[in-house]
Amino acid sequence: MQALLSRLSRTRLRGAPLFLLSATALPTYILLNSDSLPSPATPYQQPLRSLIRSYVVYSLCSIPVLVDNSPRLLETFTKIPGLREVTFGLVRITFFDQFVGGETASTTLPILQALRAANKGAIFAYSVEVDEQEAKGTTSKKGSLEGSSGFPPHKRIVEEIIRCIDVAADFEDTLRGARTATVPYQTITGTGTIPSTSDNGCGTWVAIKLTAMLPNAHALISLSKCITSAREQMTQGNSERFSGASYPQFERLLDISKGGDSIRAELIPFPGTPLPSDLEILKGSKHTTNDKMAMTTQDIDDIYDLYNDLVKICTRAQERGIKVLLDAEYSWYQPAIDALTFALMQKFNALPPSPSASQVRPLIYGTYQAYLRRTPLHLAYSMKHARENNYALGVKLVRGAYHHSEVSSHPTSGSSTSQSISPDPYPPVWSTKPETDEAYNDCVRIIISAVKDDIDKSSGTSTPREAAGRFGWATEALTSWTKSPPKVNPGHVGFGVLFGTHNWDSCNLILDELRKVGLGKVVTFVGENGKEVEKMELSNGVTQRVAIGQLYGMYDDLTDSIVHQTISSEPLAVKYLPYGGIKDVLPYLSRRAIENKSVLGEGGAARERQRAGRDIRKRIMGWFGVPE
Repeated sequence: MQALLSRLSRTRLRGAPLFLLSATALPTYILLNSDSLPSPATPYQQPLRSLIRSYVVYSLCSIPVLVDNSPRLLETFTKIPGLREVTFGLVRITFFDQFVGGETASTTLPILQALRAANKGAIFAYSVEVDEQEAKGTTSKKGSLEGSSGFPPHKRIVEEIIRCIDVAADFEDTLRGARTATVPYQTITGTGTIPSTSDNGCGTWVAIKLTAMLPNAHALISLSKCITSAREQMTQGNSERFSGASYPQFERLLDISKGGDSIRAELIPFPGTPLPSDLEILKGSKHTTNDKMAMTTQDIDDIYDLYNDLVKICTRAQERGIKVLLDAEYSWYQPAIDALTFALMQKFNALPPSPSASQVRPLIYGTYQAYLRRTPLHLAYSMKHARENNYALGVKLVRGAYHHSEVSSHPTSGSSTSQSISPDPYPPVWSTKPETDEAYNDCVRIIISAVKDDIDKSSGTSTPREAAGRFGWATEALTSWTKSPPKVNPGHVGFGVLFGTHNWDSCNLILDELRKVGLGKVVTFVGENGKEVEKMELSNGVTQRVAIGQLYGMYDDLTDSIVHQTISSEPLAVKYLPYGGIKDVLPYLSRRAIENKSVLGEGGAARERQRAGRDIRKRIMGWFGVPE
């Protein structure tokens, strides 16, 4: 009998993917013929079409073999005439509509309006990116941008990012003094209100990926190799270097971040933390430390060109008052990305010399990936360096999106085609998720403490030091970094953070820490059902410095929970809202499908599917007057 039950269990497990595929057949058919579906009873409800789409998408995401092979399947199907059009059509009404805001910046405006009506901000992103094969050097950049005008594809991407900034800024400008706009999931039944945005307020960000802004992303790898090689020479024979197997106790990390303790930057594990000398190697035609690691003249020209394009983008963002997030990527790009990010921070986040100068919050934000072993130390050191060099630090804290690739690409994985440039004997990422969770939560506590300090110290006077060098990076000797930190001008924001997380525990920790340090005031009032409700009221000083974000199309219940638990005049919760032509965002959609397994966690896709199923059932029962 036991053998029979075991055999039946294995049969059910093998048949699960087939069952899920068949279960999506009817919803997919309804989705394809959804134009005649009834509109929601109120304008605040999602259309049934959106609920059905979520059910179909997360049913497909619940099939591991389908998810793991999605990049290969999409690549194959889109090469076959006839099947290509069908594939694009199905992807458009499912994954594209679920995770992407639209094909152009302008077409996303209804979503921006809907989010803001619910007191949610948006991270605008033109999501053309390097796919995994290109990242590993097996293919070159392709897409519908190729040959569409006289400009190279990467230059058209730069222009599109600037256009994206203008659309975001125009949207924010319409809210200054405006009182009405479309509501979440707008239908013909009505409109809702959006609180007017203050002159200093801004709930729309723009995110960019550096690898998409080069004719060949390999130039970033070449620069990263040079930076890593130079750091290795600086640390040879130094026994103080942190192994990366662990990081210092929380108390020491906190001391480093506040300037009470110190650490030599070159001792931080790979990918390390930026040094003033990182971009100096571009002054010559080649980096001569190690001929094997040399940058070609073309590599150097590409990096120069990239930096100039980044300055152009950031200048427009500064003029229009839009914050810029520089996304993190694979670790073999990261030393170069970090060097460019911190050069831009010192140029555009420099604290002004007088109280009358206009600087509300950091303009440039760098991304810190908690799954990297270096991150707690890297973050603490970055805080110390920003304070001592009089610029505002912008932090986007995430767990990380490339864990499988980082592990499989490291030489210890046994791969014969390793892309990793890490000199360490172990992968640069933590081995287990609990380790990543612990690092993320420690970073949360350090960051909230920094936010508290920044708000408390914002009434001092400033003694700025000028940044020097071709890239805006201070070229002072390392010993000067230990000078006493300057005070901050009244009203100036010296620190800002975006917490990117889909983890309920981490979101609760963020809110708890804000409350614990006195940045959130708990207020009680009577809710719609007559019961007392507690919410946390946040001042503009907090929401100017803190935001919590999730991906568009995922974990809407978590985003709603953050909004419902808090009271703020500016959005605390934001959604990462990508856009782009369907052919150009296929790498993003492929990665998103794979990442869902780690982002959602074990059984997460099934829970999202079940949540959509419950909402569909309630909606249908409501049509027949059956109580929920």
